[in-house]
Amino acid sequence: MRLERKLKEEIDKRGISNEKLTRQLIAFVKGTPTLELDRIATINDGIKIIDSIDRSKLMNIYNIKQQDLVIYKFTPASGLASRMFKGLSEFYVTKINNAMSQYFFNNLHKFPFYKDIIIEFNKVFPKIKKLDNLTNKLSFLNFILSKEHLNYQNTPKGLIRFHQYDIDNKSALEEQIDESVHYCVSKDQTVNIHFTVSPLFIDDFKKSVKEYLESNYDNSNIKFNITFSIQKANTDTIAVNYDNTPFKDENGNYVFRAGGHGALIENLNDLDADIVFIKNIDNVSHQNHMEETIKYKQILGGKLLLLQEKIHEFLKQIKEKSDDLNLQEIRFFLIENFFINVTDENCNAEYLFNLLNRPIRVCGMIKNQGDAGGGPFWVKKNCTESTLQIIEGAQIDKTNKEQLDILYQSTHFNPVDIVCSVRDFEGNKFDLTQFVDHDAVFVTDKSVGGKPVKGLELPGLWNGGMADWLTVFVEVPIETFNPVKTVTDLLSPMHQA
Repeated sequence: MRLERKLKEEIDKRGISNEKLTRQLIAFVKGTPTLELDRIATINDGIKIIDSIDRSKLMNIYNIKQQDLVIYKFTPASGLASRMFKGLSEFYVTKINNAMSQYFFNNLHKFPFYKDIIIEFNKVFPKIKKLDNLTNKLSFLNFILSKEHLNYQNTPKGLIRFHQYDIDNKSALEEQIDESVHYCVSKDQTVNIHFTVSPLFIDDFKKSVKEYLESNYDNSNIKFNITFSIQKANTDTIAVNYDNTPFKDENGNYVFRAGGHGALIENLNDLDADIVFIKNIDNVSHQNHMEETIKYKQILGGKLLLLQEKIHEFLKQIKEKSDDLNLQEIRFFLIENFFINVTDENCNAEYLFNLLNRPIRVCGMIKNQGDAGGGPFWVKKNCTESTLQIIEGAQIDKTNKEQLDILYQSTHFNPVDIVCSVRDFEGNKFDLTQFVDHDAVFVTDKSVGGKPVKGLELPGLWNGGMADWLTVFVEVPIETFNPVKTVTDLLSPMHQA
């Protein structure tokens, strides 16, 4: 495709190839592709339950082996707290009480950021002694939400105070660091954490980490390697008009947007790690309630290492044409652990080698509590095969009643609690971009300067971004999932002392 000079300059500046841009424009024409669900993943049909004996065994395996590994925690942290404060923002604009604003002000003293800001608030508004009327409440919201003051709704969620303690209150970022100490101590007593952040706030994150480590771990034997990255410019996607032509803003410039969390497969791919835990920045609990989370991180890690060891053994046997090679043993292993039923026709060394030689992910799944978001399903790969995938509602044909029925029968929900094996049996890093379903994009409605446009999100990090990984789903307890989607979630028991 021949490109206008200005557009060619724009993609060259970002490192986007002509071929990649062409694929994006074709994706807009095709729209969001739909997948065909075969059935929901359920206990013993896609989802494993680990009993108490095996839980102890897996924790022991993980705790023994972790000292010989390079372990990373990978935490997407670029999201702003705008959604977290949305209900309060609506109250501020409309001046009409809603359920969130009432609950918020009735429990204001319980919020972990209250002690931090009330003194500053009193300095700015010295005449306000009580928040007992509409005017005073609006002044308080102006102080925490507006750009002139704390600007919480435009602050990264990771930098907001989440939990209250006797001496100090902690942000989500700080809690993620503390939690990592319990299961991410790897080679040389090092804790490796990688945060993906917005370029606007990377300095704020670095400053916060530096100050926190100096205050809390200066005399510790544990070393920290905390790194940051931003979404790469070459993963940006072009915005288009509703006729699918490239959109230009009022200054005649082409508009590109960040490619969504699916772009982070590139950042994940850059890590020099043996195994990686993936967890969202807002999914943390108060340290008084962290025990289950830590335990199940070790269980999932042990499960991964056990599977990895056996898979690497099989791959070496196949490559070396070992006398110990037993294709039926591999076949049974795949059925028992991955619910993959290999046909007689495919039960040969070449097919099994290609099937096994790929990244592995063990994903925690919680019982569905009515949460919005993705879940575990069997997706039809062809007329005879189905694969385990994490699927979002947007990937389903909403006009197809059969597909909707399967979607709404889902028994489990994806809390983004994933541990990954990213090296092959010879110790080489996988190129994770080779295991992406590049067609699994999302076309979205957006606006630029008040004008409607279409945007394109890349295959989600744990959806199409990991479509061709070996996948295991394990049921984990609800206590391990404590996201903060709205500010009042901070009043739930798992976030309170």
